[in-house]
Parts: sequence; C-alpha cells; structure tokens
Amino acid sequence: MNYLGLDYGAGHVGVALAAGPLAEPLTTLSTSSALSQIKKLIVQYQIAHLVIGQSEPRFLSALKSLGLPVHQVDETLTTKDAQSALFHTTQTRRKTQEHSVAATLLLQSWLDRELTPAPLPIKVS
Repeated sequence: MNYLGLDYGAGHVGVALAAGPLAEPLTTLSTSSALSQIKKLIVQYQIAHLVIGQSEPRFLSALKSLGLPVHQVDETLTTKDAQSALFHTTQTRRKTQEHSVAATLLLQSWLDRELTPAPLPIKVS
C-alpha cells in the first residue's frame, strides 16, 4: 500500500512517498498547481492514503474530494526538524528540499503510529 505525505505551505507543498513502512522525500510543488500535480502522483504511484499536516481548509476539502482517505496529523516542529536535518547542505538546497523533508517527517510519524503493531500482552504465570 502506498502513502503520500503532504506538507502544505503558502507557497509550496512538500510531498513524500512511502511504499511500505519508510517515507522518503519525493518533490516540492508550487501551491498554485499542487492539486493537479497531486492527482497525477496518486495515479502514478497508486496511492491509497493521503497524510497531511495543517492545511488551508479549501485545499483540505479538495483533497478529501479525491476519494481517498485523508489523515490529518500534528505537524508541530516538522519544518524546524527538516531545517535541522538539512543543516549540512547548501542554503539553496535547504530551501528547495525543506518542504519535502517536512512532509517525510510527518508521513513517517503517521506510519510509525498507525502501522506499528500493538505489543502483545505479557502473560504472568
């Protein structure tokens, strides 16, 4: 099952992909054309679920109209964590990859929470 993680921003939408239990950065889209590009990515990667942080209500509504489950997650500090993860890169690369790395962090957080099996109870004899 494939998952698409989205980090919505006023100018850009970061996109991450998970084809299993690990998320990876995919791309950064311009917010103005993001919805049409996301539709193409859904088909291209056979996406089953969308995972998004805080978003503008119209954008969120448009995503929900695509017919896939849309999971909202707390994105607190994902951008800050993305900036820290990219600290070793150039400033230009940091700017272009910041949103996709933030999308990766929020998608991975959701995957860890939702796909990790609950621990088995310990029987005491």
